[in-house]
Amino acid sequence: MPNPAEPGWGLRRLGIEACWRRGWTGAGVRVGHLDTGLDPAHPALAQRVATFAEVDADGVVRPATPPHDSGSHGTGTAGLICGGRAAGRSIGVAPDARLCSAAVIEGGHVLARVLAGLDLMFDSGVRVVCVSVGVPGYHPLFEVVLARLRRHGVLVVAPVGNGGRGTACSPALYPGVLAVGASDAQDRVARFSGDGRFGRADRPKPALVAPGAGVLTSVPGGRLAAADGTSMAAAQVAGVAALLFQARPDASVAEVEQALCDSARPLPGVPAARQGCGLVDPLGAVRRLTGAATCAG
Repeated sequence: MPNPAEPGWGLRRLGIEACWRRGWTGAGVRVGHLDTGLDPAHPALAQRVATFAEVDADGVVRPATPPHDSGSHGTGTAGLICGGRAAGRSIGVAPDARLCSAAVIEGGHVLARVLAGLDLMFDSGVRVVCVSVGVPGYHPLFEVVLARLRRHGVLVVAPVGNGGRGTACSPALYPGVLAVGASDAQDRVARFSGDGRFGRADRPKPALVAPGAGVLTSVPGGRLAAADGTSMAAAQVAGVAALLFQARPDASVAEVEQALCDSARPLPGVPAARQGCGLVDPLGAVRRLTGAATCAG
């Protein structure tokens, strides 16, 4: 169990300490993290990086690159997935999970860089991948690789995008990807949070929402700060999925996804198109996954 510290509003809203008290902390689970990289010297991320790779502007993996963050976004999402205690605060959903991180944005040939990062995930032992990327258009190869990851037993979580109503981006729109929108401290869907439906998708997106407006997380240089974005919400859902895979290591991707959706709490007065199934409920999802013999996939 993580050292006691005051959690940010997002973790409190998710009731995450109830999971931690029961031992659900993501221990033994690896989470893929495709972003700008991360700051390994941040106290919240100490001992949390299992592997790191940098993909260059042309989509080629640079060998033996030490962990680093080319910006700040990746340090923020990493902290929300599995960050520990820093400055007397707890910031990560699954503080005992470990990250397989790859720097794949920003700049360069984004599609090639992200595809290379996804390819790294096949042999990394991850059960969840948080793809903190939003790109326009449809790319057949992108969809093929994401589908292969799902068949490989990896749940792919992605932000629905920050363009507001009626807008959404890839890879969140592809079939089989768990798309996440952002909610605020008043249980509203954040104005910037997107929604939409792609012709090939299996359902409207997002599937869920999670705290993503003014959530406390790590920033390079050892500091904490408030951050906005559906990427921040997606990172927390990826952390929740890590708790579920810890609770039931033999669970399928479909079972974990179904448990997350079936246990979500609808936000009152918010259209379903904006929130999907509702606000993710970590303890409810663990109970649903572990308390039933089977789950519909």
